[in-house]
Amino acid sequence: MKREKKLYETLHNSRDSRLGDVAKRYIRNPAAVLGAVIFLVIVFVCLFANFLIPEEMVTAYDTAARLSPPSAEHWFGTDNVGRDLFARVLYGARTTVGIGVGATLLSLVMGAALASVCALFKRADLLIMRVIDVVTCVPSILLALVLLAILGGSVFNMVLTLTLVSIPTFTLRIRAVILGVVEQDYIHAARVTGTSGIRLVLRHILPNAIDPIIVDATMTISSMMLSAAGLSFIGVGVAPPAPEWGAMLNYAQQFFQTAPYMAIFPGVAIALTALSINLVGDGLRDALDPKSIH
Repeated sequence: MKREKKLYETLHNSRDSRLGDVAKRYIRNPAAVLGAVIFLVIVFVCLFANFLIPEEMVTAYDTAARLSPPSAEHWFGTDNVGRDLFARVLYGARTTVGIGVGATLLSLVMGAALASVCALFKRADLLIMRVIDVVTCVPSILLALVLLAILGGSVFNMVLTLTLVSIPTFTLRIRAVILGVVEQDYIHAARVTGTSGIRLVLRHILPNAIDPIIVDATMTISSMMLSAAGLSFIGVGVAPPAPEWGAMLNYAQQFFQTAPYMAIFPGVAIALTALSINLVGDGLRDALDPKSIH
């Protein structure tokens, strides 16, 4: 009993020490810290937008203030029907960032599950890989367009579509990482002791492959968000009048010469969010793997 307690304390202290080292390396990266601060502000806006601006401001019309430039009353100006652009950009963060995070988490979980099955069962690996080979022959953007044309444009359908088209990529990446882990001696020892497949994956395989998976998932949030904005921009994503940054850019095209701010603010929001996520991902990669620092 004392031996098991001592082993647990050793592992616990080792884990705490590693997390401390990772945090120290991350903090020493100014760009990563800046990205984290920006992204945390964006997350705060997504979560507490209702406390910052009433939700009815998103669709409230002020016909007397149509196409008003940025001012003290309307910080980002108004659109052609008098809607406040600051409120729409603020609530648009919920939609665009929410789609990116939601689709990434769902595809990550499903991709990890499929990759784990591939690593444990050779026959299942052969079948799943052949299916993925067929699916990846079709460009993901084309598959997304087809699915959205069938399902229709909405936040739920956008998340579902991006999840489905991203599962093959996540499966391949996670599988490559897991295959390197399952050949380790401690995995063979766990199998010999009769550890079940699910327990083996949850307790031994995934925890030891989590570092590159976390980095990959973080970087994928940015690409998911850009894909959502791009699909809405071409008119097949989230339909207006819902506030979504890509849809706002699409709507602003016809007023770019007379009211360029209608496109500038949602465009800056997309670029700033994508940049912050990429900075966080780069910082995590360097902090989790010091050998990757150039």
